[in-house]
Amino acid sequence: MTQGRLLDSSSGASIVALNMAEKPFKEFARHYDRFMLEYIDYKGWVDYLEKIFRKLKAEPKTILDLACGTGIPTMLLAGRGYRMTGVDRSREMLEVLENKRWGFPVRTLQADMTDFKLAEPVDAAICLYDSINYLLSEEDVKQCFSCVRQALKQGGLFVFDMNTVYSLSVFWGNRTSPRNVGGICSVWQNSYDEQTRISTLHLTFWEEEEGTGLKPACTPKKFEEVHQERAYSRHEVKQCLKAAGFSRVWFYTHGGFLPVGPLTTRMMVIAR
Repeated sequence: MTQGRLLDSSSGASIVALNMAEKPFKEFARHYDRFMLEYIDYKGWVDYLEKIFRKLKAEPKTILDLACGTGIPTMLLAGRGYRMTGVDRSREMLEVLENKRWGFPVRTLQADMTDFKLAEPVDAAICLYDSINYLLSEEDVKQCFSCVRQALKQGGLFVFDMNTVYSLSVFWGNRTSPRNVGGICSVWQNSYDEQTRISTLHLTFWEEEEGTGLKPACTPKKFEEVHQERAYSRHEVKQCLKAAGFSRVWFYTHGGFLPVGPLTTRMMVIAR
């Protein structure tokens, strides 16, 4: 791992700055659940997935959760009776998932989403919370979709969401947002490149730790991670899916079944 140690002149706290080549969520993994549960209605997302299954008249028994991270949706689906396989390239995120399997039928595989292979095909695949946007080239997207296609049984569904061009360019745009949740302090600084359609997020976060002695002392250790997402048009996504062997593709505004519009920030993509 390549990293540098900087000094925050405003507080005197040390900052571990992760190199651009470093995998995202390496340091944030242990904070991820506590932080994101404040922002995401995971149960609502899983309810929506099951609505999609019903709408497409699909009754999957086995599901691949690609880029599963710490596996909150993975475990929610396992609790509803699905046999789950979680794939993620982050060992740190998978360790969090493995510590909460609690006997449920959940398998994990550490692999990149553009280069993985399952031992047995599954009925459906999901990829949530704009993970596909982390693929910064169409070639990577095609490789990912091809791996998913090979992991699916004939007629299987692939369901995933993406941030739209409007979301990354305008809704995220160029802004800095502080977010403080459960003792975790963070600053999210976004910048968008119109030519590459890549949004770069500089994430700085720290957790205050109590020292020993008569008075608690705050000794925060700050971390920086760099995350990048690329915006893709519906046409580009559809062409990549077709190239990977999917025959039918549907696009909806996330959370329901309305068509994607110019102000849609997150779209749900369904491929068969």
